[in-house]
Parts: sequence; structure tokens; C-alpha cells
Amino acid sequence: MTFGFLMSFWSAFGQTFFISIFSKQIRGDLVLSHGEFGSFYAVATLLSAFVLYWCGKLTDIIQIGFLSKVTLIGVCCSALLFASVHSLFILGVSLFALRLSGQGMMYMVYSTAITRRYTAIRGRALAIAGLGQNMGEAFFPIFVIFCLTLVDWRFIWVGLAIFAVITFLPAIDKLTNICSREEKLTFLKNRFGNSEHQHNILLRRADAMKDWVFWVVVVWLTMIPAFWITGLLFHQIFISELKNVSLLTWMSNYVWYALAALVGAFVSGVLVDRFTAHSMAVVTQLPLLISTIFLWFGDSRLTLVLFFIFFGLCSGMLQPMINSLLAERYGTRWLGEIKSLAMPLNVLASAVSPILMGLMIDAGSGLDDLMLILATTSIYSICITLLVFNLIGNISPKKR
Repeated sequence: MTFGFLMSFWSAFGQTFFISIFSKQIRGDLVLSHGEFGSFYAVATLLSAFVLYWCGKLTDIIQIGFLSKVTLIGVCCSALLFASVHSLFILGVSLFALRLSGQGMMYMVYSTAITRRYTAIRGRALAIAGLGQNMGEAFFPIFVIFCLTLVDWRFIWVGLAIFAVITFLPAIDKLTNICSREEKLTFLKNRFGNSEHQHNILLRRADAMKDWVFWVVVVWLTMIPAFWITGLLFHQIFISELKNVSLLTWMSNYVWYALAALVGAFVSGVLVDRFTAHSMAVVTQLPLLISTIFLWFGDSRLTLVLFFIFFGLCSGMLQPMINSLLAERYGTRWLGEIKSLAMPLNVLASAVSPILMGLMIDAGSGLDDLMLILATTSIYSICITLLVFNLIGNISPKKR
């Protein structure tokens, strides 16, 4: 679990919440509007989603320790490249590399390893591993705002990348030994028929693609939250201005976001372990809608805090649920292959949101327009999940 925690913590380099903190400096250095920067970010994310479709299944065939080291080195090199941005070309390349290695492969590697390693407490294990990102969301915004008063933004990226390599890389082999042994045991069980879920264990990506529930329900469970979490975080400076909230006050509320994400992850993990991910999926969709209401209609410090709390709950509850859901539905033998189908769609949603919201902002859209779309899509996710998983129920995928 320590391995997963550290992988998720350092995935911050490729996460929207971290990159967006530097949006003002980047737009100023390269003379970009909100929509133009969002377009570069969207294109880079889309390309990373395409490549992730092929890279994701490496978690099924490459030893987890080696793949983890390659991924960590990749995200740190991407951070160094981003620190040297001086042209639009370098901006695009560095954003692509950060999104692929940070948001994509860092998450893919640790979540697949943890999902395979644990069965009875899978939800809680994923929740603990995901705390790394929650801690990053609480720590990095305040840390960066403080450092920006002392040094140029580029030095922050260089310093953090070097620190990550020095402190984490040497420990990966030791931290992944248990996961590596479990991978071999799981393969033998799956291969020779000793798994309690043998009827489900050999489902592959082609089977998932033929499962109508995957397209109607499963992908939207993360695509809709990913769209709005990414979009709101990417344009958080603009939104804070609309709400007449200072940047420092806005960033300071990330503590509530991170704490709520921590609580959400554990609650989601416990519920998934106790009642299954299928039955609890709808619960993970409610906080996003509630947070929308507080951001849309709230005009006090309390409602701002409540927005961050429910926004954090949404973020925290998603990972234990979706990883457990995929394992329940399709098995773990080819989990990396199946996640390499689901994850790019998730990345696609996070790619579209910055450019769409940026173009809407450039065209004069305000908070009402953004929140109306957010509320509508959230309601769809809640209703379709409730209908298929809770009211109809027992809809299993078929093998090809």
C-alpha cells in the first residue's frame, strides 16, 4: 500500500490541479488566452489517451517494479521538460508527456497492482493507496503558492522532480516485492483453475467492448466526474474570480477538499467491500451534484467550504469504486488490458473539458451556464446507475 500511496502522490506532476496552479504564469510567458491554453491542454490529453490505450495493457505483461521505475523516471523527465517551456511546441510535448506518464500510467500501474494484490479488502486498499493523491492535493497548492513568492515557477518543477527521483526510485524494488509475488500467484491460480471467480477471470477487452452496460453505465461513472473535476480545477482561477474569492482563500480550501477525499475514499472502500461496487456505484455519484449546488448558489465562506468538501468526497469515492467494479465485472487476469480501454475514455473526458470550458469562457459564458451543464450530466449518471445496477440488477457480461 505504501507503494501505491507514493505512486499516487507523485502522479501530481500530471494532474490538472497541479498544472493549473501555473496557468497564469504559462499564459503570461507564452501570451495565451484561457481557451488557447485549454486547447493545448486538451490536444495533449487526447493524444495521451490514445497512447494509453496501448500502453495500459503493459501492466499485464511487464513486472510491476520495472514498469514503476520507468514510469517514475518518465514523469520526472516530463516535469523537467515542462520547466524549460519557451515555445508552443515544447508546451504541447511536455503537456502530452505529463498527462501520459502522470495522470495515465502512474495511476494505471499502482491501481492495477493493488487491485490484483487484495481481494477481501480491495476497496480499502485502493482507498489507502489513493491517499497519496489526496495528500498531494492538500499539500502542493499551498506549497506552490508560497514558493512562487520566493522563486520562479520553473525552479519548483525542477526541484520537485529531482526530489521525487532521489527519495522514491531507490525504494521501488523493495516496495513492489509483495505485489510481484502476488502477480505470479494470481497468474497461476487463473491459469490452472484455482480461482473462486474462474468463470469471470478470463474476460478480456473484447468482452468488455461487447458489454452494453460498459458503454451505457460504467464509463460514465468516471467520465462525467473526470470532465467536471478536470474542467473546474483547470479554470479554478477564473471561477474564483467569478465568486469574488481571492486566490489564497480559494487555495487554502484544498485542505477541506483533501480531507473530504480521504474520508470519501475510505467510505467508498468500506461500502464496496461490504456491499459490492455494483450496488454502491450510485452513492459515489451524489457528491458531485451536491457540490454543484453549493458552488452555483452559495455566496458565503461556509458554502465555499461545503463545495470543496463534497467536491473532495466525489473525487475520493471514485477510485476504489471503479477499480473494484472492473475487477468484479471482468476479473483481474486481464485487468490492465480492460483498464486500458476504460482509462483512455476517462482521459478523453478530462481532455475535452478544459477546451470546451475555455471556449465557453472566452465566448462570455458565466457560472450559470457551466453549472447547468454540470448538474444535467450529474443527474444522468445518478439515474442510469440507479436504474441498471440497483433496480434491474444482475446484468453480467458475456464471454465472447
